[in-house]
Amino acid sequence: MKFARLSTREKWLIGAAGTVAVFVVLMASVVLPRWDSMSKSSGSIDVLAKRVTNYRRILRGQTTVEAALGSAQKLAASWEARLLVNKADALAIAELQGLVKDLVVAQNMSFRRSDLLPVKMVSAEYSKVSTRIEIEGTIDRFVNLLLSFETGPRILVGEESRISPVQVTNPKNRRVLVTLTVSALKFVDPSGSAKLKKSQS
Repeated sequence: MKFARLSTREKWLIGAAGTVAVFVVLMASVVLPRWDSMSKSSGSIDVLAKRVTNYRRILRGQTTVEAALGSAQKLAASWEARLLVNKADALAIAELQGLVKDLVVAQNMSFRRSDLLPVKMVSAEYSKVSTRIEIEGTIDRFVNLLLSFETGPRILVGEESRISPVQVTNPKNRRVLVTLTVSALKFVDPSGSAKLKKSQS
């Protein structure tokens, strides 16, 4: 009955206090624990987001590396297609001498002689085959010969050249005598490399 004597304002305050009490209980028992777990989850999400970002960066780098590796493999394959065909040393030397002689003749130069040079291993996969040649012709034909080494089906490299005029007393004569070492690469002959390793051991 005392409650009936309370004024409207007092009843409103009591109701508001009850509502606040219920709100505090709900906050303490439901909302705050949930908020804590959400905070922990958001921290975990931040960590996961950083991890995912790092993984994506790594994957993008891997894609770049794979693309670079693919282009390098294509370039290596295109160069390897222009190596000497024969792996055996004797056959590769004969192949090189035949190629050089054909190119010299194609430039209307005189092929005088060729000397055999030892085959040298330059890596586990490749060895260098060389021949020393002596040729005669005009200087412009010799320049064209060197250019044909680069543009031919096989990669040939001119090394250790010695050029002298054919007629020292006649400067108008443009013919020169050239001694030139020409080299090319080939794949290492597995049987030959095995013999070389045995002889070195």
